[in-house]
Amino acid sequence: MKTKIVNYLLVLLAVLILVSPSFAQTASPSASPTGEAEDSAIEQLKEKVANKVTEIRRKNNKAVAGTVVTKNAGNLRIKTNEDVEYEIKLDDALTKYFQILGVKKQEIEVEDIEVGDYAIVTGVQADNSITANTIFIDERFLVMTGKISQVDKENFTLTVVTTAKEQIDLDIESSTKQSMVNIKTNEAEVSGFTKIKEGDTIHFVVSRPLNSKEGSYSARKVLIIPQEYFLK
Repeated sequence: MKTKIVNYLLVLLAVLILVSPSFAQTASPSASPTGEAEDSAIEQLKEKVANKVTEIRRKNNKAVAGTVVTKNAGNLRIKTNEDVEYEIKLDDALTKYFQILGVKKQEIEVEDIEVGDYAIVTGVQADNSITANTIFIDERFLVMTGKISQVDKENFTLTVVTTAKEQIDLDIESSTKQSMVNIKTNEAEVSGFTKIKEGDTIHFVVSRPLNSKEGSYSARKVLIIPQEYFLK
């Protein structure tokens, strides 16, 4: 009887030894959920880092405007109206360039930007350096006042001495909007070049200087106040 019991136990032990590897193999995939949890945690960390970077970039995203004073491979330098200079870093993959055309914009290439252009730059700022996301090239409009010292009726130009004592040549184009104050009604009326004379006061809007001649401007709008207005 004892022999039978011993034999039975030996058989049972052998079966357990043979079956146990199967249990081990079946149990091994239980490590998978742990691996998936680790992968999920890594992805969440990456997402948090990316969101933080985006937040920092958004907070440091600035816009500055000024005249392009130098242009080199990979960067520009612009000067603002307050004479503050900024280094503008360009990124081949990131930076986009646009030309402002009235109320529209047209994408251009960096090669189209020239020294003297008026640029509006948006990007991430660090001190006086900006890594540009977008650069808009626009005309810089100036509003000035002066007195007409000379009228060239053949070339449709005016020589004006501004209130800052600066002498400039003002080109009156076919597209220039011309107005003149009616001294009887004190109302501004549409006018023409032939009515302009020396001694008149002029308020005008101009874009950047013409390339053909330094100190020469193309007039966008002019408002003439006849000298007789001040003699009433």
